[in-house]
Amino acid sequence: MGSVKIMFASLGAYGHVYPMMPLALACANAGHEAVIATGLPFLGRLPLPTVPGYPPELELDWAIQETRRRHPGLHDEDFSMAMFADVTAEFAAPTMIEQCEGFRPDLVVYEAMFTGTGVAANVLGIPALAYSIGLATFFYQPLHAATVGYQRDTWLQRDQTPPDGDGLLAAALINPAPPSVRQPDGIATPTIPIRSIAYNESSAGVPAWLSEPGTRPRVYLTLGTVAFGAVDVLSRAVAEIAALDIDLLVTVGPEGEPAALGEVPGNVHVERFVAQSAVLPLVDVIVHHGGTGTVLSALEAGLPQLLLPQGADQFFNAEILTAAGAGRRLPNDAQQPGAIGEAVQALLGDAPERRTAAKLRDEIATMPSPADVVPELVKLTS
Repeated sequence: MGSVKIMFASLGAYGHVYPMMPLALACANAGHEAVIATGLPFLGRLPLPTVPGYPPELELDWAIQETRRRHPGLHDEDFSMAMFADVTAEFAAPTMIEQCEGFRPDLVVYEAMFTGTGVAANVLGIPALAYSIGLATFFYQPLHAATVGYQRDTWLQRDQTPPDGDGLLAAALINPAPPSVRQPDGIATPTIPIRSIAYNESSAGVPAWLSEPGTRPRVYLTLGTVAFGAVDVLSRAVAEIAALDIDLLVTVGPEGEPAALGEVPGNVHVERFVAQSAVLPLVDVIVHHGGTGTVLSALEAGLPQLLLPQGADQFFNAEILTAAGAGRRLPNDAQQPGAIGEAVQALLGDAPERRTAAKLRDEIATMPSPADVVPELVKLTS
């Protein structure tokens, strides 16, 4: 088959957009026409054409407030379910229907939380794939079922019958989790494995000092692009890790303010944003929030990890990584004075987590690359 048209779709958040970019770029490199439907701040700044995937008012903070208004008694997983199945799907589906009718893609690939795209593809009869951006894949089936329930009118208004069953609003789930950490999810939809490859924007770089030969261990500390306001946790981690005989790289996120950490010791280097995939091979341990993208990127580099989960699915990711033996976790209520420093010191040595991380790195290397997956995508358009 010749060139096909593929629309990728995602909420405008780093942890939602970035995981799919290597596959989108692989499609374009194979000669297919790839477009990204998303929101700010990514419109017009990605290396592929972009179009709005939802109305501009549908930013994450607004979606949270609207979900609280509609569902005042919900919390935690139930709240997330309502936010994605009710609020974001309701606003995304009409926009994605309009974008698909204009672009006329042969296939739609969407991050699995952005279920309004699944609705749009289904009512238009376009083959669709969902892309997993989390290790908690058991969340997807009830999320997609709830989306059908909330968005039934989208089908009924077109004299269509809403789908039913225990699958997803997709022909398959693209899953980058290595088999050793993959969790049972009860999803009837087939799985397409893909190797996780970290994506960085071209504007991100590597600090000059980190590119030079080092004389002592190096530690990388980040709480991600959304740190849930955890300045106290970040400051505590900086203080305890910096007390070790190491060099410490700290990132506070593209919207973060380095000055919020105050004066730091001389062995601490604070940046807003770095090319994480290029940084990871240059450090010995990573300390982070537990976002799926960072977990998988660190496993790809064979690094032992210390997770300080702050919100969303980070607590679940921390449990999975600890159970696999590739890292340690310290939730906020377990961060007794000195605990972070002690954990990092242990991981810098001959810890069993280091050996397990190396095994997982080798396992990830055997998984299909994004380029290997492209032909499977094209088959679905036949």
